[in-house]
Amino acid sequence: MPRDNYAEGFGYQWNQHRLTQLDSHSGRPISRNRLMNQSGWTFAELRGKKVLECGSGAGRFTEVLCESGAEVTSVDISSAVHANAASNGHFPNLRLVQASIYELPFPADSFDFLFCCGVIQHTPDVERTFKTLLRYLRPGGRFCIDVYAAPIAYPHPRQLLRPITKRVPPAKLYAFVEKAVPVLLPLSLKLSAVPLVGPCLARLVPVANHRHLGLTDTETALRWSVLDTFDWLSPRYEKPQTRRRLSRWAGELALREVSIERHRGLYVIRGMR
Repeated sequence: MPRDNYAEGFGYQWNQHRLTQLDSHSGRPISRNRLMNQSGWTFAELRGKKVLECGSGAGRFTEVLCESGAEVTSVDISSAVHANAASNGHFPNLRLVQASIYELPFPADSFDFLFCCGVIQHTPDVERTFKTLLRYLRPGGRFCIDVYAAPIAYPHPRQLLRPITKRVPPAKLYAFVEKAVPVLLPLSLKLSAVPLVGPCLARLVPVANHRHLGLTDTETALRWSVLDTFDWLSPRYEKPQTRRRLSRWAGELALREVSIERHRGLYVIRGMR
């Protein structure tokens, strides 16, 4: 893959934050709980099965999938594969590949499970991405994909900043975010603690607030906030999707047992091919 592909910023952020969101580093099952809650899968179901993870970043979910005993193939378009390799390369059941979702080097119908989290809204053509991914799942295989939910993703201050910030070189934008977060995060946390309207008030401040995760250590909270604030501002593409559109795509692919659930600012679509 060319170094300057559309996910260059993601490669930069995950090499800066190789360990930040790994459960083995944080000592808390945050990534494991999110994967299991969104997918509805169990370790018993995954053990020994072929799993395709697309858009793995630094490997927070790769680690969980490998610990399940699945045969994991993890793909990312960016240089984040180097961070993932450094963290998870010791797992004998991991195959790590750098490739575009649109040109995956695997035969169709190859995998029993498909997991794609935090990815498709940042690709050039979300519908094409969604439909391409499902080709690699065998008939009867299970999938879990999430995407920013429309329209709730639109009234957020980052949308006013992104036309500028997405054009800033990653290193310069990251340096700005590192300086801004320690100033903005305390304000966001205070606003989020206001009874009833706290979450709405916190959205007025363009900084990632992980109060819902209960990150009590100040340094850890800052690191997570820097990571996700940069993640908001740097992507070249951000295309939230509606529930109706996701349902239409699932119908066009004749997917079965489909559910679409809201998880905070995301739609999680899961089911069977």
